[in-house]
Amino acid sequence: MKDDVVVRVLGPVGVRTADGWLGGPPQQRLILAVLALQAGQVVPVSELVDALWEHEPPRSAQTSIQVLVTGLRRVLAALPGAEVERCGDGYRLKIAPGEMDMRRFRSLVRTARAAADNGAALELLDQALALWRGPALADVPATAKIEAIRAGLAAERLSAMQDRVSAMVELGRDREAAEELTGLLAANPLAEQLAALLMVASCRSGRKAEALQVFRDMRERLAGELAVEPGPELQRLHQRILAGDLALEARAGGVSRTGWPPPSGTAEPDAGGDGPLVAPRQLPAAVAHFTGRANELRMLSGSLARLGRADGTVVISAIGGTAGVGKTALAVHWAHQVAERFPDGQLYVNLRGFGPSGPPMNASEAVCGFLESLGVPADRIPAGTDAQSGLYRSVLAGRRMLVLLDNAADEAQVRPLLPGAAGCLAVVTSRRPLAGLAAAEGALRVCLDLMSEEEAGEVLAARLGARRVAAEPAAVRELAGLCARLPLALAVAAVRAASSPGLALTSLTAQLRDLHGRLDVLDAEDPASSVRAVFSWSYQNLSDAAARMFRLLGTHPGPDISLPAAASLAGITRAQARVVLAELTGTHLLTTDAGGRYAFHDLLRAYAMEEAQRENDQTDQVAATRRMLDHYLHTAWAASTLLSPRRDPAFVLLAARPGTQPESIADGGRALAWFEAEHQVLLSVISQAAAAGFDAHAWQLPWAVADYLSRRGHWRDEAATQRTALAAALRLGDLAGQARSHQGLGCAQSMASAGQAGHAHLARALALYRELGDQFGESSVHVVYTLAFDFQRRPDKALDHARQVLSLARTTGHAVEEANALNNIGWLYAQLGDYPRALAHCRTGLHACRDLGDRNGEAATLDSLGYVHHQLGDNAEAAACYQRALQLSRELGSRLTQAVILGHLGDTRDAAGDRQGAGKAWRESLAILDELQHPDAMRLRRKAGLRVSVA
Repeated sequence: MKDDVVVRVLGPVGVRTADGWLGGPPQQRLILAVLALQAGQVVPVSELVDALWEHEPPRSAQTSIQVLVTGLRRVLAALPGAEVERCGDGYRLKIAPGEMDMRRFRSLVRTARAAADNGAALELLDQALALWRGPALADVPATAKIEAIRAGLAAERLSAMQDRVSAMVELGRDREAAEELTGLLAANPLAEQLAALLMVASCRSGRKAEALQVFRDMRERLAGELAVEPGPELQRLHQRILAGDLALEARAGGVSRTGWPPPSGTAEPDAGGDGPLVAPRQLPAAVAHFTGRANELRMLSGSLARLGRADGTVVISAIGGTAGVGKTALAVHWAHQVAERFPDGQLYVNLRGFGPSGPPMNASEAVCGFLESLGVPADRIPAGTDAQSGLYRSVLAGRRMLVLLDNAADEAQVRPLLPGAAGCLAVVTSRRPLAGLAAAEGALRVCLDLMSEEEAGEVLAARLGARRVAAEPAAVRELAGLCARLPLALAVAAVRAASSPGLALTSLTAQLRDLHGRLDVLDAEDPASSVRAVFSWSYQNLSDAAARMFRLLGTHPGPDISLPAAASLAGITRAQARVVLAELTGTHLLTTDAGGRYAFHDLLRAYAMEEAQRENDQTDQVAATRRMLDHYLHTAWAASTLLSPRRDPAFVLLAARPGTQPESIADGGRALAWFEAEHQVLLSVISQAAAAGFDAHAWQLPWAVADYLSRRGHWRDEAATQRTALAAALRLGDLAGQARSHQGLGCAQSMASAGQAGHAHLARALALYRELGDQFGESSVHVVYTLAFDFQRRPDKALDHARQVLSLARTTGHAVEEANALNNIGWLYAQLGDYPRALAHCRTGLHACRDLGDRNGEAATLDSLGYVHHQLGDNAEAAACYQRALQLSRELGSRLTQAVILGHLGDTRDAAGDRQGAGKAWRESLAILDELQHPDAMRLRRKAGLRVSVA
């Protein structure tokens, strides 16, 4: 069986290949180890980053992870069935359970502990321990995360060694056991259970004096290092040896593989003393009106199939999620469903990790409570958490029990309460992710998210009745959204509605629409059922820095935020921001997606706003808002100039305040990606700037994003933002701002077919630029006029404006504008049927664009040349021009330009007799035009004879 192992972590980390055991560089071995320890489960990239870099990770951390995973995939390529797959914002290692040494080790130990025969148990434990080739993860960088994992695995190894020598004692191999125990105790000098086993082995091999010396040595070490006496169990054993207790000589049942030697006169280890083990039934009452969560219930039930089996038993399920998301409800509901599978009882404790009733419960208090519930007399419960935990596991050995550990603070609080018996199962709930339990103890993580719209409707129907819900379906959908599909909020809202049967649900939704008062509507008299109260329990556990970030995020309009923007908002470094954001995501007050963006639902946003108002630090909030606006303005303008390098040389950008950290964007592709990611945020930020009185930002931000919105065909968004900009510029009396806002609004309206209104704004922009003496501005308005008249199929009017652009460009020495004007003139000559002039102007313009590195102009000019060649009957040359233009426009991200070029390419293919190729190009063009809701879609549909829009 050992030869079947192909991935090793119990010692040096490696993968078995034809060339031997390989692992790659140290950091790659670390990635392999973390993925292997959670094989089959998704490990978030953030967790890999934390494991690799103990302090501040580099900016290239995620890229480095990708490179390391690529290298790891190459190593794993030779292993059939083994692969690392990307899953959302993480990676998952797929490998058979028996092919990894850690899983094989755990499987063998579980089987040994369940074995009735000590000889069989010893053989299995020998096999398990033979898998170790030194300390776990021996050759990977020793970060804090790795050290924690090593400590957990070392504890498992020591437990298995202890079980092994216990079996040896039972088989009469006392002297051999004593020799091994002497070495184990030297390495673990405060382990009382090892001392107890050595005392029994020494006593049975006729060395009573040595057994008593072991006790004296242990007593001296405990007094010297911990200032405590040995625990009651070790003291009782000492007294039994002194009294010559013959029961210690017994072989049958004399030493449990997971416990202490039994008291005199008992044949079976009974930690309770005189009576049988109590079978507690401690689960809270079943949850009324529970509904939904089908996937999560299936995940939990799936763990049952592995109970008591040798091939990878899952004994722990960790349910994580934000406040009020229903973690306890899910755990209790599922526990009641499966309670009959655990005939020896069900234990429950609220660990008070987050709540109103003081600090979290310490593990010792919890385990003592469990022991008392199991019938262990108080005088038999040892001192010290380790000893108590050992007795607790001994009592559970060989029994089938379910342990529900609710509302845990962290892994350290949970570990002493985890059963060790293969027939037991622990369910843990926490607002923290408890990733350490997955890494070291192999826990199944169940991440509870907000409910789906359908599940939220089912919750309301269960509480209000299907008839009432069916009568107001629109109100039910809105109510679910206003409650953020958070189960606790849905329950409170349903109670309010149920208490007033005559109240229309639309009336309740009207009360909830105001975000500032929403938590008041969802406030219950019972703190445990109040949405505001349960949020506060998480908030009160935050560090000061994380609490401040949480409050400031309430001032951000959303819907999400990037790490750099959050750093600017708080006026801290990105490394500092990463730490506090990790704290917020760790308590589920924020979520993060695969792209590294952070968000919270509206109810948490409302709570953050309340806390910000309660702190009443207006100076900090105003400064944070200014830094946030500066961040988006400076980053947007930098991105815009990468897309159009000479867009507006006269534009004077507002200076950024200290603490602002605009993003560095390398090229046009990344600029376009940034705009795509921030699109909705930018629209919200522009509205916020105007509402908060930052009028200069309220007109400059729309100008910074206008080129992107126009390029992507978002003319409605452009029109809306430019209206906001114009109003702000008018309030300021800023003529430059008014000129640009009129220009942007005129462009948006002209391209969206509101021709006359658009022309009026363009005329006003032109007049203002002339008043300001801004010839580049004049030229840019004529460019818009050119495009607008061309769009309206008025090439003669368009040509007049294109000539004015050419004249102004030559006067001012703007070579890029001159090259583009040449193309526009050539295109318009083609529309008028003057193809020789069209070719001459376009060819001159193309050479200029290429000399200047103007790829936007090059794409547009190639499209014009393709059109001219098509009209002249040279379809091959036309198609070549269109293909090159299409490639450039795709690289540049201009959706409308792509649609136009594809339409032209379809015309050329149709003229060449390629009907199939023509249809493909037209359909692709239509898909874009329909997406943009562009009026040209109808023209193309009629021309191509297509009656159905292509989605």
